[in-house]
Amino acid sequence: MSLFVPARRFDPSAPEMMDRPDADPAILRDDLRNLRTINRFFGGLKAIRRSVVPLLRKMENGREVQILDLATGSADHPLELMTLAERHHRRMHVTAVDRNPVMIQISRERTADQPNIAVEEKDLLRLDYEPGSFDIVICSLAIHHFSRDDAVAILRSMSRLSRIGFIVNDLSRSWIAAGTASLYTHLTTRNPMTLCDSYVSVLRAFTPAELKQMAVEAGIEKFKIQTRPFFRLLLVGEH
Repeated sequence: MSLFVPARRFDPSAPEMMDRPDADPAILRDDLRNLRTINRFFGGLKAIRRSVVPLLRKMENGREVQILDLATGSADHPLELMTLAERHHRRMHVTAVDRNPVMIQISRERTADQPNIAVEEKDLLRLDYEPGSFDIVICSLAIHHFSRDDAVAILRSMSRLSRIGFIVNDLSRSWIAAGTASLYTHLTTRNPMTLCDSYVSVLRAFTPAELKQMAVEAGIEKFKIQTRPFFRLLLVGEH
């Protein structure tokens, strides 16, 4: 790797704190609150909005849009998508999935007044939906939690499950991104999970070139890779 981009640091035997079975639910809940703040003010929600709108334009106005949100966390993207649907006068239903029971509980609490959001406990590597079950599939800040082979399998699954297109929103690995994440979190929180995982997540993330090669290996023919401010990396696939 270059001077500015370290080799990927992924060790399946040492998961991020939020992925550990013994993670403290109270600390995890506070960590998810921190992640919602980061998504709102540092481009995560905006990146998804800007990527979803062109896909919506490819669909009939009168039909309900079916979206699958993978690794939903605390459901900040599904809630943002409901606002987007209202703004664009579109009917929308979002299926939000995660494998962490604590995150499922938090997501259900936060979406209790949203009948068009369904929260389901699912493993991203064992999704049992039929091919083409959704118009759009989204995966935000999740693929860096997986090995490269598993990440390719997730890309393949996203392509298989979507009718119109799919969006991967993640981090772009670099020393500058890791240092910035560490500095920001140390200035804004004392949550040990946020302090640890923010730095580790960047070092587990992929580069644009790596993500491009992974998409090719997944058999995805039509896609584009984009970088966004605040070290965001997007892959948008279309059918």
